[in-house]
Amino acid sequence: MSAKISAKSTGEQKKLRNPLELPEGINKRCDLPPEAYWHADKANAPFASRPAYNSSCQDIRVGVNQFRVTGVTGRDVYQYDVSIIPEPQGTIVYKKAWNTKMIQGKLLQQKAPWLYDNRKLAWSSSNIQGFKCQVDLGEDEGRPGRKNNTFIFELKQTGKVRMEALKAYLEKKVGWDNTVLECMSFLDHVLRQGPSERMRLIKRTLFNEYSQTKRLNNVTEAIKGIYSAIRLNESIKSGGLGLGINVDVSNQTFWVGQKFEQLARNFLSCIDRKWENLDYEGMRKVLLPVKVTNKDGSQTWGMSEAFKALRRLQNIRFEVKHRGNTKGPKEYKVKRIAFDPQYGELGACAKAVTFKKKMPDGTERTYNIVDYYAQQYNARIQHWYLPLIESTKGGYFPMEVCEVHRFNSYPFKLDPNQTSEMIKFAVQRPPQRKQEVMNMVQNLHWDKDRFLAHFGIKINPTMPMVQAKLIPNPPVQFANRFTDPKVSGRWDLRGMKFVAPNKQELISWGLVIVDKCVDKPTVENFAKLFKQTYIGHGGRVGRDALVLDYGRVDHEKMILDSYNTIGNTNKAMPQIIFFILRDKTAWVYDRMKKICDIRLACLSQMMQGMHVRKAQGQYMSNVCMKVNAKLGGQTCKIASKKPAGGSTFFSVPTMMIGVDVSHGNTGAGSASTAAMCVSMDKDAAIYDAAVETNGWGVEILQPANMHSMLGPLAMKWWKTNNVKPQHVFYMRDGVSEGQFAHVMEFEVEVMKQVFKEHIGHVPKITVIVATKRHHIRFFPERGDKNGNCLPGTLVEKEVTHPFHYDFYLCSHVAIQGTARPVHYNVLHDECGLKPDDLQRILYHQCYQYCRSTTPVSLHPAVYYAHLAGTRARHHENVATSEQVPADCKHLILRRPGPMSKRDDKTATSHGEDSQPAPLMKPGHENKARPAAVNVFKNTMWWV
Repeated sequence: MSAKISAKSTGEQKKLRNPLELPEGINKRCDLPPEAYWHADKANAPFASRPAYNSSCQDIRVGVNQFRVTGVTGRDVYQYDVSIIPEPQGTIVYKKAWNTKMIQGKLLQQKAPWLYDNRKLAWSSSNIQGFKCQVDLGEDEGRPGRKNNTFIFELKQTGKVRMEALKAYLEKKVGWDNTVLECMSFLDHVLRQGPSERMRLIKRTLFNEYSQTKRLNNVTEAIKGIYSAIRLNESIKSGGLGLGINVDVSNQTFWVGQKFEQLARNFLSCIDRKWENLDYEGMRKVLLPVKVTNKDGSQTWGMSEAFKALRRLQNIRFEVKHRGNTKGPKEYKVKRIAFDPQYGELGACAKAVTFKKKMPDGTERTYNIVDYYAQQYNARIQHWYLPLIESTKGGYFPMEVCEVHRFNSYPFKLDPNQTSEMIKFAVQRPPQRKQEVMNMVQNLHWDKDRFLAHFGIKINPTMPMVQAKLIPNPPVQFANRFTDPKVSGRWDLRGMKFVAPNKQELISWGLVIVDKCVDKPTVENFAKLFKQTYIGHGGRVGRDALVLDYGRVDHEKMILDSYNTIGNTNKAMPQIIFFILRDKTAWVYDRMKKICDIRLACLSQMMQGMHVRKAQGQYMSNVCMKVNAKLGGQTCKIASKKPAGGSTFFSVPTMMIGVDVSHGNTGAGSASTAAMCVSMDKDAAIYDAAVETNGWGVEILQPANMHSMLGPLAMKWWKTNNVKPQHVFYMRDGVSEGQFAHVMEFEVEVMKQVFKEHIGHVPKITVIVATKRHHIRFFPERGDKNGNCLPGTLVEKEVTHPFHYDFYLCSHVAIQGTARPVHYNVLHDECGLKPDDLQRILYHQCYQYCRSTTPVSLHPAVYYAHLAGTRARHHENVATSEQVPADCKHLILRRPGPMSKRDDKTATSHGEDSQPAPLMKPGHENKARPAAVNVFKNTMWWV
């Protein structure tokens, strides 16, 4: 046994919360179409149907890692409800009850296999009404008769799974309803049941003890798993059943299995070099409580720097093995590392923490943990001075008796060394990845699976080759010449002049050396070469840069002084300041950006010292692209065959909007941040941005933000272009199918209100969701030198929805590994462009991304929104000193990719009336010059 110790939102926002809950019965592991989550009339779900296929581009063929289902059960399949009284909180009790000898004995009498979702649903070909009985969970473990272990278990038939309903839906003869959902839930479980009995299932990925593994450091390891999921697809139009199994490699990171005290010691060594190679005595010292002074002047015991870092070890599953339990060790989960000021200078260790135990004679005796373990288990606690682990069940355990499992997911960003090792482990070029996928298909044993065989499910293990299209690439126009990258997806900036240089001549600028990371003569040489390079690209530079070296001083004072010095020297407000940093340390970058953005409203460009020392031409050209965009210029555009003055892409005035909502790191307590980028020119190459907090973990853009962000941007668009937009393409970043309905129900309706209120006109709106969070990969017959798809590869068949308007587009050249295409879902289409034209526009605009000499993988509107949202996290209304927690200083900047969110957060764990503070705006509290604020907010400051 373990020691037990006692231990206002607006009406619109309230309206927004409730619909974000998943409909009852939805299986989160299933890939379901968006109408499955639509709350209104499902027969009239507002999702666009595919108007036609692309008919104007070259035909090509690609392999896809989605395998056709060729046969579906001819047997009757019956669905059953499972209920347990009293109803337990999690799934563990359900699973234990299902697996008791009593329940399994009753099920085996039916002579047919059973499927169970470990919660409330079961399936079988056996036709029984059900049964009800009492189960004792402790009986199978040799501990019968315990009051809390006795439950009433009931199995009750609820109906028959009707596979013909799924076929009718795929043929668009009926809408989505519960009968179709029941079919998908059954198919999902019958696919997983066999493999999950042989392997460990984590969400949709299967692992086993023999899975390929790579140790990243003493704390983390990477493991290759088998991703497997059933999906509806378009194959029903070409002789298939409309079902496919998506199989892919899934590389995930986990805590290394080891004793908890060793994990804690290794973790501290990864956090900060000063904690490297600690023995347990040294570990004790750095974890001891420290004296802290309260606001009233009184003193109390607080957490040390190292202890705060260690508190990140949460939600880790572990076993205790000191009890000699012949039934196997019991599993627990870490709630927190114990701390309470009442335990004084020793902290919450095994000698300080006490509890009362009732004795056989009715009296109570007080024990500390050390004495209790000695008496109860004859176990000597050696490292009693280390803090205890508090489990989610309320028990307290010494670290040394806890063994951490393998397959505990690691929730944090990887540091540079971990990232480097992870890339080496994960990256596979297409031929290798294709072979790996085929090996995984063999390991799934579809042909030997007794559940698939019993229910008549047949899957073709051959990778299908499907028809695709190749959209021609556009020529790229610079001020002095054109370049045609053809299918290479690359072009060279040498000799190229930007199509539009900086609007104001660069006369007040400087380079600041941070923490003496580079010597001053090296920086002066870089400044000279940079000026030459920028002028060579058409940049307008009137004066040399001022180079400043402050040594090791407070960063805020350094930034403020450099701003004043550059301004006074040039007798002009600083236009941009370059800061040369030692490395990519995240908190340094974040803090300096925040001071420049908010305190000064001054554009800034961060550079690493090693790049400045090398002063390579390509690097300087890359920096020139960023600087030119920030100063109001434009790198390039797509060459147009239309008359001068017209748009390259559009026949009517058109606005592109990109929206991204990002969330704070796991356990960080950060608010969600919404970012909106709106094109401001006729060719959708130059953008303006607006950013704001968006509740706590809320993925849907809140109505107040739609008004405050889009309203001013729409009015600016009207003023800039001297015309109101007739078409709007609303590009949404990374929402899942489960949130498509929320985008339509809330965001689009509010957007129309905003246009009507601010410009007196509601344009036609096309809504597109772009996501890279999927496991579809293409393996072309004829690809590039690495075997990847050529830029412009378009797939509309086989892996797409049978009738919704979606497609996969690979617009970039993968530097390494296998390219991941973007999945575009057109949810709503009022603009009515032909699919050929829409797909060409989306692809060609990827060539206009301002800081790249390749087309990017994701449409720039969405890409820019992601960048703006990432920068906006620095604008949270907290002191910069509070943004540098000790347990984060070691982290090196590793921004997630544009579509690499960890999950779909749609609800909040904060109070219903709790709203995060708004982001600080440039020039917060009127600290910056009004002219600086006006210039800053009209630039692409986030690139």
